Amino acid sequence: MTPTTPTGPAPARLYVEDVGAGPTVLALPGLGGGAFFFRGLAARLQNEYRICAVDLPGTGWSDPGEPPAFTLDSWIADLGRWVVHHGGGPVVIVGHSLGTILALKAWAAWPQLIRGLVFVGGLPRVRPAIATRLTERVENITRHGLTGWGRRAAPGIFSPATFRDRPEIVALFERVFESQSEATYLRSTQLLLAASAADVPPTIRVPCLAITGADDQYAPPEDVRGFMKQVPGGSRIEVLPDCGHLPFYEAPDAFANAVRTFLRGL
Repeated sequence: MTPTTPTGPAPARLYVEDVGAGPTVLALPGLGGGAFFFRGLAARLQNEYRICAVDLPGTGWSDPGEPPAFTLDSWIADLGRWVVHHGGGPVVIVGHSLGTILALKAWAAWPQLIRGLVFVGGLPRVRPAIATRLTERVENITRHGLTGWGRRAAPGIFSPATFRDRPEIVALFERVFESQSEATYLRSTQLLLAASAADVPPTIRVPCLAITGADDQYAPPEDVRGFMKQVPGGSRIEVLPDCGHLPFYEAPDAFANAVRTFLRGL
């Protein structure tokens, strides 16, 4: 892919939670998530940084209506135009899970607009075991709907420690999961399953940080280490204990501190 500068107007229906002042951090959620994933990060870093967390175009409160028509390429184009019009210069991208793939693809498309990358519970493509799990989930939800899937999905998302010590977080996740648009979730999952940015890591020329939970099933520490070995110098890995796939909820202070330390190092 040839790097380009995104042109045209910023997307009119992109929902952004824009908090704080300072260098801009663009936060991209994972599958089924949204800007709300990063409310705690913004609260903790707002005195030093501007945290701009989005609902990906066509999802959540950025949703223009059914049926969802977005693609990975349209996401990258829309986000790039937002950075050009509203980023205030090169940004740091924090990408969770699916957002990691988007961050990598953004680097491939418009590297001149990026000064750092933070990958949270993410890999350049879905692991085979997770691809099988998500494929079966898509088939089941297509036939029977989302009802009951919050409780079924949660054990693959949270660590045993979170189930034991913070059951309220698990319960909230289960309710929010089932309240999302079924069509949007299915479309996003299908895009994730087909996506790969495996050729991008060796091309990165900005500092990178990877954060994952010790109990993350989607991005286990050993897989994240293999991913980051492909990134030329300047990369770091933080493995947060007693965390699964949502470290910003399971260990919000440790997560924010890891991001803050990285940003100060830039």
